[in-house]
Amino acid sequence: MRKLKLSLIFALCFLILFVSAGYAEEIHVAVIGKSVHPYWAEVELGVKKAAEDLGVKATFFVPQKEDIQAQISQMESFIAMGVDGIAIAPSDPTALAPTIATAMSKGIPVITLDTDAPESERLAYIGTDNYSAGKLAGQVMSQLLGPEGGKVAIGTGSLTAMNSLERMRGFTDGIAENENIVVVTKPALCDFEDTGRAVTLVEQALLTYPDLKGFFGVYAINGPAAAKAIKTAGKVGEVLVVCFDTTAEHMQLIKEGAIAATIGQRPYMMGYKSVELLSKMVADGVDAALAELPEDRIVDTGVDVVAADAYVETLRVLEADSVEEYREKLIGLGIPVEGW
Repeated sequence: MRKLKLSLIFALCFLILFVSAGYAEEIHVAVIGKSVHPYWAEVELGVKKAAEDLGVKATFFVPQKEDIQAQISQMESFIAMGVDGIAIAPSDPTALAPTIATAMSKGIPVITLDTDAPESERLAYIGTDNYSAGKLAGQVMSQLLGPEGGKVAIGTGSLTAMNSLERMRGFTDGIAENENIVVVTKPALCDFEDTGRAVTLVEQALLTYPDLKGFFGVYAINGPAAAKAIKTAGKVGEVLVVCFDTTAEHMQLIKEGAIAATIGQRPYMMGYKSVELLSKMVADGVDAALAELPEDRIVDTGVDVVAADAYVETLRVLEADSVEEYREKLIGLGIPVEGW
């Protein structure tokens, strides 16, 4: 009988150890982005690294291009699968709100990344403070154009996504002190994250406004599209591009001077921290995880200004870095730098 009891005790201890060790592996979180693009590839790198570090399963999905219905359908699929948590960058926060509510009602915690949906039931937001970043972009443009100002066009991938709207609102406020800067595209030129269309829209703007002095690119696709059109038109240095994001393509175009400056986000950290927070919500409970966040439940991953060599000193007042300085900064933060 004693041997039997000892065997049962050992078996129970083994079972407890097995469950404890395997618990993290049972956590399955999902991350939904916006489109197939190097920016979202960086987010995916962060998602995968967090899953590896934490020993959880993380599934990453993006539509081919900005597609609200595709996001809704995929989120519904993840809900039906019974994943433990979902992070999403809603292309339309109003349209996604009911699906977010459905997930929450089924006990699946939902957070947003990159693009917020503050009026939904989402629990937290991880990403850029898009209004402040947009305002910084406006200040960069104002600094570059100087007192003379000039006509500026704006290109974006969405007229509904919160990050797009907030960046454009911030940009408008950022250039407000320079009364000689005039935005000539109202509403903004929208390409719906179609690269070919993005380039065409800039080409048309250059023809419509031959005296254009600046172009503000709201999404990752817009800066390179503008730079390509401006290079083809032979107007590098004449039309200054200020945009968002720091993919390898952005960095090369900045080195060439075709992009004057960009606002560098931290997509890798958005992906990493999203998986980290969802995993904590599952393992420790939602309330415990939220208690560690700021009161507004917003995790600001920060931004940087990166400028072409010809403009770095002009923008030092806004703490701009050169491409090489920025590269070293990312490496110091532990963020992978690939392709540039």
